[in-house]
Amino acid sequence: MKALALGDESAFDALFTRFYAGLLRYAKSLLPYPTDAAEDVTADVFCTLWTNRAHLMVQGSVAGYLYAAIKHRAYDKLRQQRRTPLEPEDELLNFQPAASYLEPDQLLAFQELDQHLLQLIDRLPERTRTVFQLHRDGNLTYEEIASLLVISINSVKTHMFRALRFLKSALHVSGAL
Repeated sequence: MKALALGDESAFDALFTRFYAGLLRYAKSLLPYPTDAAEDVTADVFCTLWTNRAHLMVQGSVAGYLYAAIKHRAYDKLRQQRRTPLEPEDELLNFQPAASYLEPDQLLAFQELDQHLLQLIDRLPERTRTVFQLHRDGNLTYEEIASLLVISINSVKTHMFRALRFLKSALHVSGAL
């Protein structure tokens, strides 16, 4: 890191060569579709690393720093994608195969339910939300999540149970279920 801070390109190349493939796999697990989003996030982390090399204060391992940076950038990307509204037909085609047969009031109800569910997911505690999104959005197994977050499989199960219980309860109370 000292060599990188001094602008040594070979130090940057060494970091890039050592960590790029693993960071890209991790980004793809957080942002499975489209795959270019994961590549953008990974490239952005390395660009930021080079740009801010003189001011970086990495406490702990470089690997931990880079993986945390990927995680935060990926979640920023997910939040950005949620805020960018899709065309109603495109959104429904992603979620429901028979979307073309919905009546306008059904379409509106579906969109409202989808937005409500996203808001409820954002209200989950951070660790629980992370586990939930890695499992549901990232299609990771409980074992993969446990090793990625360095927690036990039972902790992953507990977080998933709490997330699902909260979401079902909140949807039931709101009358959505």
